[in-house]
Amino acid sequence: MIDPVSFALPEARNGLYESFYFRGTSTDGRHAFWLKHNLLRKNGQSTVVVENAFVIFDRTTGEAEVVYDKEELSKAAAASFFRSGSWEQASANFSTGSFFSISREGLRGKLHTSRGTAQWDLVLNRSDEVLYQFASDRLYRLPWPKKKIITRDCFLRFSGRISCAGITVEGDFLGMNGHNWGTEHAHEYAYADCNLFAEDAGAYFDGFSAKIALARGLVTSPYLSMCSLKTGGRWHHFNAISASWKQQVEALDDYRWIVDFANATHRLEVHINGQNPRIEPWVALHYDHPGGARAVVKNTKFARGTLRLFDKKDDRLLQELNSEFFELETLLPGNIPSGKGYAGIA
Repeated sequence: MIDPVSFALPEARNGLYESFYFRGTSTDGRHAFWLKHNLLRKNGQSTVVVENAFVIFDRTTGEAEVVYDKEELSKAAAASFFRSGSWEQASANFSTGSFFSISREGLRGKLHTSRGTAQWDLVLNRSDEVLYQFASDRLYRLPWPKKKIITRDCFLRFSGRISCAGITVEGDFLGMNGHNWGTEHAHEYAYADCNLFAEDAGAYFDGFSAKIALARGLVTSPYLSMCSLKTGGRWHHFNAISASWKQQVEALDDYRWIVDFANATHRLEVHINGQNPRIEPWVALHYDHPGGARAVVKNTKFARGTLRLFDKKDDRLLQELNSEFFELETLLPGNIPSGKGYAGIA
């Protein structure tokens, strides 16, 4: 399979976005963070923009704070950034004084801009359990699907200190490390993941439903849905391309995703609800497409969800998993960016 930490952008012939990100939830369950390292090269251009964002979610207050910085890399700076070939040997310095560094063992960085300040210093304890959402390596190397996704580490433990917009948290966090890239963001989607379940400490879920634009946006596909669930030490994959359009999406809106998956042997009911954004902490970010369009992506780390796994042969319930720590992210085409900046209104 493709290397989960290699840069994708230098290999692309045209525009591409790329994100290498981390999320973690504090052991007391109150705070969560989202650390994003983004790259963008627009269609027809050679310059690369690097963007660094830190988001902190406070479950008690229901608030989310965003601090970010971005800069266009010079040719020399881009060559230096990509020289290692790996996200796990990546660092960048901004003219504002902001910086970040990523290694296999840790994360360090500081954002110091007119939009606020954030700082992090985290030691990583990796599980090195990688999830390839696509079953075939060819799907990562071919032009289609236009969006690629890998979970670099399903069970990543962080230790250290984070500070964002006046909120400081020190201690341990449990989360994950993701990597995605593509020539465009999906026309519409919901994505969710979780590794904090009451019934099984070793369980992990990752899945999505997406519509893609066809014929230059004149029509869209039906929902294409895939997911993977690990429970009881065993992976259950619902990720066959040929079955992706057959999965039954019952609801997909700004704050909710309900879908039934089926493969040859099992059925999985997924019910995830992000509640009311006035109660639960949500953030809205503006994502740039390589083609120049902009989209609104809404995200929380505190959605509530239930997964129910059935044996398809006799429809017997094998496992029910519940959590209040689902990450839920949605993009709806009807949502218009509220400004030219990176952060918007959830």
